[in-house]
Amino acid sequence: MKEQIAIQTILQTKFAEIQRTNPRYSLRAYARKLGVHVGALSYIINGKRNVSRKLAERMARKLLLDPQERAELLGLFPEKTPYKKAAQPGGAAGSRYLALTAAQFKIAAEWEHFAVMSLVKCKDFENSAEWIASRLGITPTRSAQVVERLLQLGLLEIDLDGKLSRSQKSYRTSDDVAEISLKRHHEQSLDLAKESLHRDDVSIRDLTSITMAIDSKKISMAKERIRIFQDELSDLLESGHRTEVYRLSMQLFPLSKTTV
Repeated sequence: MKEQIAIQTILQTKFAEIQRTNPRYSLRAYARKLGVHVGALSYIINGKRNVSRKLAERMARKLLLDPQERAELLGLFPEKTPYKKAAQPGGAAGSRYLALTAAQFKIAAEWEHFAVMSLVKCKDFENSAEWIASRLGITPTRSAQVVERLLQLGLLEIDLDGKLSRSQKSYRTSDDVAEISLKRHHEQSLDLAKESLHRDDVSIRDLTSITMAIDSKKISMAKERIRIFQDELSDLLESGHRTEVYRLSMQLFPLSKTTV
C-alpha cells in the first residue's frame, strides 16, 4: 500500500501548490489536467480507489514530476522504470546520477534559477539570501537553495571575497527531461505574466496580443523571426546600467482547431 499512499500524497501536495497561487483552482480543473474523471480523482485522493502503475505513470507525466520524484514514486510499483534502471548500476552512483538529473531539471523548469543568474549581473547585486529573496519575492530559504544548486552544477561560481558570478559552463539534459522541464517552465511563465498583470503598473510592463487568420505553412518562418527579435531585444536591454530582472514571454498558438 506504500505506492497508494505515495500517489495520494503527491496528488494532494501538487493540488495545494497550485491553489496557493490560484485559490480559485478547482478539483475539476485538476482532474482535467490529469486526464481523469473528477469523481475518480476524489476517490483516489481520499484513499477509496487504488491507482494502477499505468495510471501512476500518466499522472507523473501530467504533473511534470522531475526525474527523482518520478523514480521514487514509480519505484514503489512492481515494475522497474527507465529511470530506475539507469540508477541501478553502482548503487550510490546511480543515486548521484538521479540527483544530478533532477537538479538539471529544476534549473530548466523553475523560474528562480534563471532569475538569480540574471540578478547577479545587476550593479547592486548582494550575495545574501535575504537580499536575493527581497528582490525576487521569494523566501530566503528558497533563494539559498537556488544559489546552492547553481553552484553545484557550475553555473555560478564564487570567488575568495564571496562574490558570485556566472560561469561559462553549460550542460545538457536528456531529451525527455528537457521536454518535461520546458513544459513546466512555460507553465510558470504564464503564471508569472498573470501575476504581473494584476500587480505591476502598466508603465513597467507590456502585455499585448493580436489575433490573426494565418497561413499555417509560415509558422516556421514566424518562429525564426521571433528568435531573432528576442536576441535583438536582449542585446538592447542588457546594455547599459542593469538594475532589474525581466522575463520576455511570447506566445504564438492556434485558437482554431488545427487541420495540419
